[in-house]
Amino acid sequence: MEKVAENVDAGAAAQLQLKLFGSWASSYTHRVQLAMRLKGLAFEYAEEDLGNKSDALLRLNPVYKKVPVLVHDGRSLAESVIILQYLDDAFPASRQLLPADAFDRAVARFWCHFGDDKLGPAVGAVFASTGEEQEAAVRQVHENLALIEAELREGAFKGRRFFGGDEVGFLDVVLGCGSYWLAVFEEVTGVQLVDAEAFPLFHAWLRDFEAQDEVRETIPSIDRLLEYARGLRQMLVAMAAGAGAGAASADAPTAAPPAAAPPAATTADIAVDI
Repeated sequence: MEKVAENVDAGAAAQLQLKLFGSWASSYTHRVQLAMRLKGLAFEYAEEDLGNKSDALLRLNPVYKKVPVLVHDGRSLAESVIILQYLDDAFPASRQLLPADAFDRAVARFWCHFGDDKLGPAVGAVFASTGEEQEAAVRQVHENLALIEAELREGAFKGRRFFGGDEVGFLDVVLGCGSYWLAVFEEVTGVQLVDAEAFPLFHAWLRDFEAQDEVRETIPSIDRLLEYARGLRQMLVAMAAGAGAGAASADAPTAAPPAAAPPAATTADIAVDI
């Protein structure tokens, strides 16, 4: 169970009645955890086994049956970005993650969508592929990072320490709680995704983001992430090879999934995107 934030009055914390259903390796879960820590909100945490989802999770999110799910005063919300925006709306007296200016809020939402729609899937493709397919995915990642670098250099975020300004904000949470996977994927796949010389501003932002106390409290240890990622990649690559082989060897024995990886049925639930 999650500890009550130190800067929240115990009486007030008891009234929040916030409970988060999540998974330790899910960057989507980390988004919500980090947002609540930044806002100083106390919450209870329930770890889900994605290979054997609880009846509570399936009841609270019957549409997608995935984490995270936030329950507030008995009412549930799914989808991390929706939850982040709700937290700002529901707790206006706490630190606001979205900008106050309407145009800046729209820009933050646009780049949030870019991360989930473009950059994240490209990073996931690098992790799950090999050979020419992987090379193409790496090029796509670099093209997407170049667009973000340009915004940091001369666009909407020029001169800012974080996307949110002087403090971590909405877009930092969305992009950052996933960008730590970049170093993990580089180690596991042996390909370079974030070149400090090619993307100096993005690289500096990521290092600064990861150094924040609330972020360090949220992100699992690198050793644990590496062990998990190695097992998952081995499974995904084996599954891809099996699909490519088709039914030509229907009677051939198949390798058992690595111990560190989740069951095959849950791979769609793993957050490997930005």
